[in-house]
Amino acid sequence: MTRKMAPVDEQLFVLMSGVDYGDPQLRERFAGELRALLEQDRPLRVYLGIDPTATSLTLGHTVPLRKLQQFQSFGHHCIFLIGDYTALIGDPSDKNKLRPMLTEDEIRRNEASYFEQAGRILDPEQTELRHNSEWLGALKFPDVISLMAKFTAAEMLRRENFRKRFEDGDPIYLHEFLYALMQGYDAYALECDVQVGGTEQLFNLMAGRKIQEDAGQRPHVPVTMPILVGLDGKERMSKSKGNFIGVDESPGEQYGKAMSIPDEVVMDYFLLATNVPREDLDGLREQLIEDPMGTKKLLARTIVAEFHGDDAASAAEAEFERTVQRKELPEDMPSVRIDGERPLIDVIVEHGLAPSKREARRLFQQGAVHVDGAAAELDASATPGTVVQVGKRRWLRLE
Repeated sequence: MTRKMAPVDEQLFVLMSGVDYGDPQLRERFAGELRALLEQDRPLRVYLGIDPTATSLTLGHTVPLRKLQQFQSFGHHCIFLIGDYTALIGDPSDKNKLRPMLTEDEIRRNEASYFEQAGRILDPEQTELRHNSEWLGALKFPDVISLMAKFTAAEMLRRENFRKRFEDGDPIYLHEFLYALMQGYDAYALECDVQVGGTEQLFNLMAGRKIQEDAGQRPHVPVTMPILVGLDGKERMSKSKGNFIGVDESPGEQYGKAMSIPDEVVMDYFLLATNVPREDLDGLREQLIEDPMGTKKLLARTIVAEFHGDDAASAAEAEFERTVQRKELPEDMPSVRIDGERPLIDVIVEHGLAPSKREARRLFQQGAVHVDGAAAELDASATPGTVVQVGKRRWLRLE
């Protein structure tokens, strides 16, 4: 039995919420195209591609994922594409310099858990998983030449990041031009009706429309979402910058990081990084003015609950209030036995309180490492019977 689709106006209200093209006229145009597709009263083919450039997803990745989930909730056919071939280049869309090229082994290692993490937002049973190596790997050199013949160097250099590099005299490598063409070819290969992406990828999505139209397909509708800023409230959320909330992080880590978000971007997080009903946003905006701390706690609880459940969110909040607000020791602090005198920095790295010695040194220099409540020096030794705190949320009892 064919599922009856929701009313077009209801779908359009939800599916266009948070969408940004940087141009009101472009928004009106694509909203009209999406309406026309929805009026066909059929499941649309909607896809999102993510390149496996790191081992795990961040809350920033979930912005377009949540938009894809909204399409899925209305009964549309959703495709999660792992860009294992586009990752060989790396998307230059928001970069002002060459991205380092990944090896095939690095890409395979990075993508190992991507679909499982995406499945925390999407319904895995209702999601088609694809890799763009399926078709890009089958292209022969004449195919690539034919694809390149559809675009000019002038078109590429009109892109803001390429234009800036060109004007600054910074090198632009030819293989970087191929990225937009490869992503555009994905849209053609998948015969998609809609492609979800970030605002910085609009050029790539428009390239897909051009390739589809040239091949006789109806060009897809781009649905682009703003970039989620990181915990500093300024730069894009990124694992390399350390300003991220990880999809696979613990409830306590997610909650504590969410509480460090500046007040001025809290509403951006509600809109882009949670599933709160769109009609609740105006009320939350007023609540943020009247009770910033309470609203931020609601955001942190919401983020944790959506990944780990309500009980985990409540426990994370209680732990935050106990350890950060009331400065008490956590109830379930891990402990480790120390045999002999050892540098404290080695113990911190060995037991996961810092990911590397380089990061641990930075934490010492920032005064973020404490022993029994007092700031520790970089050359401090690990002493049995003490409690080590790194940042606001990482603890270790030495025995």
